[in-house]
Amino acid sequence: MAEQSNPGLKAIMTGVVLSVAAASLGGYTMYSGKVAPVETGVKSSSATSSLTEEAQKVKEMVKRDLSIVDTAPAGATINGQPRLAPLFYAPELWQVTLHDKKEVAVVDIYDPASPSIHGDIPNSWFIANNLADALGRSNGRTLDSDNDGFTNEEEFAAKTCPSAANSYPDLVQVSGGAPKLEVVDVEDARALITTDNMFADASQKPSAVNIRIFNKRADYMPSHKVTVKPGESFDLTPAEKKSRFTVVRFDVREFPDYGGSMTKENVVVIRDNVTASPDKEFVLRAGKTPEGHKDLGSPAEKGRMITDTTITMRVTAGSAHGKPEGKFGVQMNASFAIPGGKADGSELRATLESKDASGAVNIRLDGAESPVNVPKASGKGASSKKNRKK
Repeated sequence: MAEQSNPGLKAIMTGVVLSVAAASLGGYTMYSGKVAPVETGVKSSSATSSLTEEAQKVKEMVKRDLSIVDTAPAGATINGQPRLAPLFYAPELWQVTLHDKKEVAVVDIYDPASPSIHGDIPNSWFIANNLADALGRSNGRTLDSDNDGFTNEEEFAAKTCPSAANSYPDLVQVSGGAPKLEVVDVEDARALITTDNMFADASQKPSAVNIRIFNKRADYMPSHKVTVKPGESFDLTPAEKKSRFTVVRFDVREFPDYGGSMTKENVVVIRDNVTASPDKEFVLRAGKTPEGHKDLGSPAEKGRMITDTTITMRVTAGSAHGKPEGKFGVQMNASFAIPGGKADGSELRATLESKDASGAVNIRLDGAESPVNVPKASGKGASSKKNRKK
């Protein structure tokens, strides 16, 4: 083992020399009434520079001693670097109640062989991520240290940085943890789509069709009318962007008449561009089935009832949390992108599949086998609006 200097001994000897000199000076002054020059063992002209040099030597020796690697167990580090300590090593010992055992233990937080204070999360993980304050708190696992909406234990499981707000897991995960989304509004709106009778005769070859739209209230009240050709689109209200429904083509189908015979009619095939359900294309017969008619809603109906369910969700974590884009509406069965879904900026898409009586919904991430339940928000800001008029 290399010989070590002892700066403390040198400092003590220097102090003794100066004390003796001071005592001699005091005694001389007491008996002679004169101030005697201090005997320091060095020439008076070089006294200041010699003392400065000696002090500098002491500082250099102390610095060298502080650079000696301590005797902690192999692998003990601070932020990934070998631990450095004075010559006489003193571990940082904490007396704590262990997270999983409810017993008091003395832990060296820098020793990887010591018990973890917070269960499966190593003490070194907190230290390496500048979370020593969270390490010393009983709720260190459930703290959100960087205010990004994810707890420290969620970030540990996802291998993201718990002290950087731009490093976080996906907002929705198929397994493990609740999604960082919540439902704040459920809105149901109904309308009836019909066509004029003039094109029903199968002997006619229509080139356009008049579409009439009725809002669903106590009875069907007319809303507006549009004339569209195959390839053209329309919406449930005049104010919308005319992209919801598209006239695909005209066709001829057979339907039973009142006498039970089959008759041919012109029909129009329409595609709902919003829904992702398999029956997004439907056949619309000419005319309007009276309200309460038994065929209303069946393939033989005249007119098509449209029930729109719009779910408004908001993100509770990540880059879009608290921003306008963090609150968004989705039609039932529609595919959508989750704002801020991934921290790396890549898109996270899902499909809104269903809702339940509590207002919660099920969404399915693209490529996932199982749906994920998004809960209804509780308290202020959550609402449910049914049968709202368009």
